[in-house]
Amino acid sequence: MTLRVTLQIYSGRRDPEWLVSGELATRLLEALEGLPTGPEWTPPTRLGYRGIRIQHDASARTWLCVKGLVMQDHEAGTSWFADPTCAIEAMALESGRTFLDPTTLDHLIKMLTDAH
Repeated sequence: MTLRVTLQIYSGRRDPEWLVSGELATRLLEALEGLPTGPEWTPPTRLGYRGIRIQHDASARTWLCVKGLVMQDHEAGTSWFADPTCAIEAMALESGRTFLDPTTLDHLIKMLTDAH
């Protein structure tokens, strides 16, 4: 199984994107599928960090994780979940350590941990 992860952070240039497979992809998918229901929300349109998009092409599901809120798009529509500790965002960011600028990565992880 493979997941495509996109860090939505830049304006005017391509956002970093990478593939996650193996045990980490399985753990990430299990964490996403185990989230409790959360409030409905609208994705941010501001400049800067706009979340992490995780795509599972095999099931046509896409999640957007933004500071503890998770939105899932799937064939039946949209569902909303809560990740109060931002564990999924942190795991997804860590999976991209070799693809991301270390300063940006450390800043984002600190932002997520300080928020909770």
